[in-house]
Amino acid sequence: MKRSPEPNAVANEKSPRTRPQVFLDLFRTASSQALIRAAITVAVAWVPPAVLSVIGGRAAFVSFLTDYASMTRFLVVIPVLILAEPQLRDRLDLVVRHFERYLVPRDQVPSFQAEWVACEKLRDSNIARGLLILLTYGTAAFLGQYLSPQGHEFVSWWRGAGGFRAFSPAGTWALFISYPILAYLIYLWLWRQLLWVRFLWITTRYDLRLIAAHPDNLGGLGLLEASLRGQLPFSFCMGLGLAGAVANRMFHEGYKLVTFRHLPLILVGAVLLVCVAPYFVFSSTLMRMRRRGMLRYGAFARAVGEQFEEKWLDRADSVNADVLTVPDFSTTGDLFGVVSNINDIRVIPVGLVDIYALIGVALAPAIPLIIASIPFDTVLEDSMKLLF
Repeated sequence: MKRSPEPNAVANEKSPRTRPQVFLDLFRTASSQALIRAAITVAVAWVPPAVLSVIGGRAAFVSFLTDYASMTRFLVVIPVLILAEPQLRDRLDLVVRHFERYLVPRDQVPSFQAEWVACEKLRDSNIARGLLILLTYGTAAFLGQYLSPQGHEFVSWWRGAGGFRAFSPAGTWALFISYPILAYLIYLWLWRQLLWVRFLWITTRYDLRLIAAHPDNLGGLGLLEASLRGQLPFSFCMGLGLAGAVANRMFHEGYKLVTFRHLPLILVGAVLLVCVAPYFVFSSTLMRMRRRGMLRYGAFARAVGEQFEEKWLDRADSVNADVLTVPDFSTTGDLFGVVSNINDIRVIPVGLVDIYALIGVALAPAIPLIIASIPFDTVLEDSMKLLF
């Protein structure tokens, strides 16, 4: 099995508390192979319909460039999904090595390693990729029976003679090449996420060496948050894809932003379901650890407390000039502080900061739409009030 960075490498990583996720880092830190793969994929998805739109005339090309849904998906979502996958893989591998090194009992490590190897084989399986391609084109064929270029989801560059069922040549390419590429990448991401869920569920069946009094309030599972942060690009892509569709409706069909007021709730629900819900498999493990810890540490704290009271409170001569120099007080206080960690154990192994970050990056693409929906005269009037 290949070696990954040491688990404590995450300690050197700047968390969302101190540094927002910068998606340009995906391009800066990506390998040359990943950049080439992303560039070729974007070229196949975007260049042919662009050229075919130019051939279709100026109006078609302008319509193509102002198709906010297609532009954001072809030029942003596709490369982000490609470039983010290796980084997510590194994070998952880091978490697995941490489990292998610290949490899985020594006699169960070989079994744990075998499960991860099996997961990696499924993740990189050519058979799985082939099935996903079939699923992608099966979806396209099914939707193709009902899609019409006159539908609200299509702008004018999709329409015209010479293509599939009154679609333009550019629209036909997008329908059968560009969007299937996007769908395949989304299916591939979801497939790998499903494998990760399965692996996490299998991991919960091991007798993990969790420490109830661990300062991360998760028994030592805190490193799982590193893998959750790897979902930030996918969350962003979900929000951007939806924002592009809303932008088309607003700027091409005159819809008001308030018409789509329920979509943010749906988007947040989808983000939580895809990115956060998998970690709930550890909830039962954490609840059992909390109950066991409360019993064991509670009994220990009671015994120490009884001895402390017997020594210092039940004797009339226990208070003297040297009482403040005796270490019993600080030792007992430190012990009770450790025991109090048991009450703070979380049953969901992800922090609110990471959840807020996922939701924030998903909703961020809507900010330009909110700004654009404000009438210019209103902005000018408010600006004048501030100045004068």
